[in-house]
Amino acid sequence: MMQRWMAVLILGASILPGATWASDVTVAVVNVSRLQSEAPQVAHVREKIKQEFAAREAKAIEQGEQIARLEKRLLNDRALMTETEVKNLQRDIRSRTLRLDNAKEELESDRRLRLSEEMDRLRRVLSEVIAEVATAEKLDIVLESGVTWASDRANITDKVLVRMRELDRAAK
Repeated sequence: MMQRWMAVLILGASILPGATWASDVTVAVVNVSRLQSEAPQVAHVREKIKQEFAAREAKAIEQGEQIARLEKRLLNDRALMTETEVKNLQRDIRSRTLRLDNAKEELESDRRLRLSEEMDRLRRVLSEVIAEVATAEKLDIVLESGVTWASDRANITDKVLVRMRELDRAAK
C-alpha cells in the first residue's frame, strides 16, 4: 500500500512542474479571414488587378459589341443578302463568339491566378505582422483557426489591423 502511495506521489510531482509551466504560456487568437477582408492592402490588391486587366476587359467588351452589331445586321439585312452572304455572316458571328468566349475564359483564369499570387504575398505579410504583434505582446502562441470562442483580451485581430493600416500609410 505504501508503495502505491509513493508511486502516486512521484507521478504527481513529475506532472506538477509541467502544469506550472503551462500556466505561464500566453495564447491569443487572430481572425485571418477578417484581416483578409478589412486590411487596406486587400483593396489595393483588388484595384491593382482591376487596372492590370482593364485593357483586356475593354477589348473583350469591344469584341462583344462588334458581335452584337453583326447580329443586328444579320437580323435587319437578311432579306437583302444572298444565302451565301447569310451563311458567311453566321459563320463569322459563330467564330467571333467562340474566340470571345475563349478570351473571356482566359481573362478570368489569368485574373484569378494574379489575384491568388497577390493574396499569397499579402498572406506572407500578414503572417509577419501577426508575428510582430505577438512578439510585442509577448505571446507564446497565436491560433488562427479552429477556435470556437475567444475573449476580446485574447483576440489580437484589431491590433494586427492597426499595424496593417500603419504599414499602408507608411507605404504611401
